[in-house]
Amino acid sequence: MFEIVITRGGKDLVALPLHQQTLRIGRSETNDLCLPEQSVSRHQCLLTCQDDGVEMEDKSGRGTVVGGRPVRKARLQPGTEISFGSLTAVLREVTQAQATPTVVSGGDTMVIKANGPASSELLLTGTSGKRRIRTPLRGQVLTLGQDPSNDIILDDNYVSAFHCRLFRKGDDWFVADLDSTNGTRVNGVTVTEARLEAGAVLSLGKVDLRLVEPQEKPTSSFEGLISQDPAMRPVFTTIERAAPTDETILITGESGTGKEVVAQACYRLSRRAQKPLVALNCAAISKELMESELFGHEKGAFTGAQTKRTGLMEEAHQGTMFLDEIGELALDLQAKLLRALESGEIRRVGSNQPLMVNVRVLAATHRSLPERVQQGEFREDLYYRICVIEIHLPPLRKRPRDIPLLANYFLEQATSQTEPKMLTEKALEELAQYRFPGNVRELKHIVTRAAILCEGQQIEPRHLTFAPPTLADRVAESKLYRQNKTLREVEIEAIRETLASHDGNQRAAARTLGLARSTLISKMEKYGIDPKTF
Repeated sequence: MFEIVITRGGKDLVALPLHQQTLRIGRSETNDLCLPEQSVSRHQCLLTCQDDGVEMEDKSGRGTVVGGRPVRKARLQPGTEISFGSLTAVLREVTQAQATPTVVSGGDTMVIKANGPASSELLLTGTSGKRRIRTPLRGQVLTLGQDPSNDIILDDNYVSAFHCRLFRKGDDWFVADLDSTNGTRVNGVTVTEARLEAGAVLSLGKVDLRLVEPQEKPTSSFEGLISQDPAMRPVFTTIERAAPTDETILITGESGTGKEVVAQACYRLSRRAQKPLVALNCAAISKELMESELFGHEKGAFTGAQTKRTGLMEEAHQGTMFLDEIGELALDLQAKLLRALESGEIRRVGSNQPLMVNVRVLAATHRSLPERVQQGEFREDLYYRICVIEIHLPPLRKRPRDIPLLANYFLEQATSQTEPKMLTEKALEELAQYRFPGNVRELKHIVTRAAILCEGQQIEPRHLTFAPPTLADRVAESKLYRQNKTLREVEIEAIRETLASHDGNQRAAARTLGLARSTLISKMEKYGIDPKTF
């Protein structure tokens, strides 16, 4: 049995079995195989299957190039090449099992070729108008078209009432055109019938639908924790084992890796999930106010203390306290925190009356606490007290399988209230090659920015801007994702992280944040950020 394979630049585009008596090839969509090539005549040639071979007959009147020269008729042998401008057709002899056309993904283009692995579980995704399409291929037959009686209704004037149908044979899915006005295209080539697999782009009118494999389920179902990379499995295992205990957990990792999300997961899985979770960013509060924030104060304890105030540790009684960026805590407060953790006893500022609290502590830092201990900037006894169980989050560059998963997740979030969009294969490849110094947070910024700036529905590499997020970006992101943070907290966190990444260089930090240096200094003074701590 024979098949014709259409290639461009050495890459297969379409493979069709010659199981019918004749196969018409040309640029017109009335042909059995329509080739999108201007040098191809509307009706280029006719292939006729015979018992002992295939006959080619030119229909263009100019000759069809076979074996390097134009001819009117030719007897084709396996391996014979027919040239159609930038496209080449090759006759191959295959077995009955190999002769079914298959669609797979490969290289720079979406490829159709024989012998591809079958895939019985596929999703049809895309957009029609402003409606997002995400349909699992189930059952035996699905019809597509404008008519409301179709299984998938497409709102496009270039789509016929009953345009095409998807049907199943065994474990394989096929598409068949239903004599539509504008034809059915697979990866840009008009076909009457083809086998479909993950990676194929099915075009009907102006609607492009992509067939994708269902994404591998994350290794954990924790809310907010999304991963399918093996590098994250130890993280999820530790969370599952440590969260139900009352032991202190130290969460470490670079900025932007998701330490706060892990802390929330530990809280949700703990015995104290029905009790309060109180969070404090140790880098966002000035040294002078930190003790009052943690332990509270009595009326008149210091200038401005006009009323008695309950501290956050007292508010977290019977619940959980999350101390973010604990590495920034001043040494004198570290001693008081250690006493509170060891004995459960706290004192409000200005009071000699001890209060007993029962609090489970989760702590996080992007710094190396052992190094800070050696430098005399963090108490060794406090380090061992909070590092009963350590959960280290790997940077995004060491969990590459999560990049496309997270990118699509953030894109869906960013477009949930607007027109749906999709990342092209080349855009995903561009993301996969980037190292993400800002980790998951930076990926979220890049995708969100691209979703806003991309005018069409497909995000290409040119829409991706790999630049550190400015202060305005951070504020906009907090509003877009409805983060439970005040403007003050967002700005302090952004300023401190950027200063740390530039080793305290204020000029470089201001440039990254998109601020004048004088504005940065003003904000540092406003928020009590000491430049000497970096």
